[in-house]
Amino acid sequence: MQKIMKYEYKYASEEDGEEISALLENIEFKGEISLAYCRRPNAVLSLSKEGDKSIFVIVRDGNGKIIGTGACIIKGDIAYLTGLRAVKLANIPKCYELLCKFCRSNGVRITYTTILEDNIGVQKMLEKQRPNMPNYIRHSEYTVNIIRKNLHINDKNKLLKKGDTYILQNQQNEEIARGKAVIQWDYKQYIIKHYSIKMRIAKIFLKWIPDENKVLKFFTLREVITKDNAALKSFLKHMSQLPLEGSFFLYGGADCPVKSFKYKSIVYIVDWNKSISNASDIKIDIEISDL
Repeated sequence: MQKIMKYEYKYASEEDGEEISALLENIEFKGEISLAYCRRPNAVLSLSKEGDKSIFVIVRDGNGKIIGTGACIIKGDIAYLTGLRAVKLANIPKCYELLCKFCRSNGVRITYTTILEDNIGVQKMLEKQRPNMPNYIRHSEYTVNIIRKNLHINDKNKLLKKGDTYILQNQQNEEIARGKAVIQWDYKQYIIKHYSIKMRIAKIFLKWIPDENKVLKFFTLREVITKDNAALKSFLKHMSQLPLEGSFFLYGGADCPVKSFKYKSIVYIVDWNKSISNASDIKIDIEISDL
């Protein structure tokens, strides 16, 4: 008689963090750039740095090995689902049950997640409505721009720093743009596993494109506010001159006025109650550093 494998589902503790980190690192996001998403050295502690509350759900097999995860980060009354990895289809409903319980017990009003535009297989899986899973409803697209450092500046605007905010002023000392530069690689890392042929050719000519199999070091812009598109262009160029480690930085938005490599994600509303018919009116302020 074949032995039935029993699975254990629970909320992770700090002691589970290193094993979760190892699991995450073995999963790649496919596309033009194949990325491994890492949370060294301890995934549970890493997640705790990103919101008011956070949790990993883990699945252990009959041998006690973690074979699947799912995570939730809560800020205010908004929750972001992430880290759904290597879970067999049969294990998914129970993971969602625990994630839903965590969201409801913490007063979450809106839950969302993002899936890379190139990841068609996962999109189809999530969009297929099932009785024991929440509905995934398409909300919008989100564009990430990879911008090289040390862009040429051809204006006389001034970049000032006040606390953790950078402020761009024009020649009349009027503020025309502001934003923050966030560095996260000490607890959340991205490693390029493979480039597509197109990206390999581009790398021959664009030396600032990082090498494979190394932790990417960059800063991410967040809370960017600008007067107009010209101010945004100037702000990005001035920010590119910051003496921070790395050959590039990230800016989120389809309005990027400087040259960049772009990749898109599909934003989904996770409808626990299966009561949402149109998600387009739901407002979410998305920051790359939160993803």
